[in-house]
Amino acid sequence: MKVFVFACLIGLSLAASDSYGQKFTEFKKEFGKQYETVEEELKRFNIFKANAKGVLEHNRQQQTYTRGINFFSDLTEEEFKSTYLGLKRIPTSTSSPTFSAPSKSIKDLPNEINWVEKGAVTDVKNQGQCGSCWAFSLTAQVESYAQIASGDLMELSTQQVTSCTPNTLQCGGTGGCKGSVTQLGFNYLQLFGSVTEADWPYVSGTTSNDEECTYDLDALTPVVGLTGYNSLTPNDEAAVMQHIAEVGPLSIAVDASTWHSYSGGVFDGCSFDENISINHGVQLVGYGSEFSPLGVYDYWLVRNSWSSAWGEDGYIKLLRTSQCGVNSTPMDGTACVGGPGTDQQKVCGMCGMLLDTTFPLGVHMK
Repeated sequence: MKVFVFACLIGLSLAASDSYGQKFTEFKKEFGKQYETVEEELKRFNIFKANAKGVLEHNRQQQTYTRGINFFSDLTEEEFKSTYLGLKRIPTSTSSPTFSAPSKSIKDLPNEINWVEKGAVTDVKNQGQCGSCWAFSLTAQVESYAQIASGDLMELSTQQVTSCTPNTLQCGGTGGCKGSVTQLGFNYLQLFGSVTEADWPYVSGTTSNDEECTYDLDALTPVVGLTGYNSLTPNDEAAVMQHIAEVGPLSIAVDASTWHSYSGGVFDGCSFDENISINHGVQLVGYGSEFSPLGVYDYWLVRNSWSSAWGEDGYIKLLRTSQCGVNSTPMDGTACVGGPGTDQQKVCGMCGMLLDTTFPLGVHMK
């Protein structure tokens, strides 16, 4: 009787909103969505409907970017944040690597750089239902710098980093799918090297578990090593732009809380008047300018880890700006348990993307 009642409720909901009912049916088919109960399906339909209305309303306005229906469209904002965002950063301290300083002004740099077109970026991956964005960000960096150094582009194991990187001080979470920081991953790979994706495939996105660290040097041979990592001066737009132009991509930390429905264009949806909480790790792979009916917009090209079905084939263009805001909850995104960094924090760039920028050193083939 209970199932019958809810089935009727779904029928009434869909009948009252034929277009959204059809869209929901198409959404489930496209993204392989299945729900365990009728109650859950009704709940997901109502969330989907609200999100779809938000997409439609946004796209009716003149905006620099568009929103769309994607895999996240049956999730609330809080569900999205808790499942797919999982990066926090280590606060700057005297033990951090030496910061690099720019030697050129922005006007002396090329107008456009794209490391994807240069052949230094592997295909977009999907972190799945695991907060391992930090591991994808740093693994992508090692892949890129190995290609820049050797000319060979290979896919390295993100599962190795997710499963094996220790996080005893609980920096940015407790490790694996529950959040960590790129710096710890670089330290781990400096000690053990990186094996290929083929030798250690990624499964945490399906299981939602960190999985056991089964690294056996007798069975798996590392193919890439590194000597360390470095960071740019926080919130320095010129330093970031020069590094992208002359050295290579960067691992960056961002507030991706409002990214879930992005589908294209130059994103300017992070407000500098609200809390900018760093919660996601991505790879900055270029910059350029985009012409639209509203004008010309300078952007940063960012590779995400939510599959190529999200955004612009897995990428997002962030508005290039040096404007700054405040992260008023640094303990949610910048500190280790018992460590420094509990005060509010100045963050610059769209979604705070200029705050924390790292890259590996001495990447080499083994």
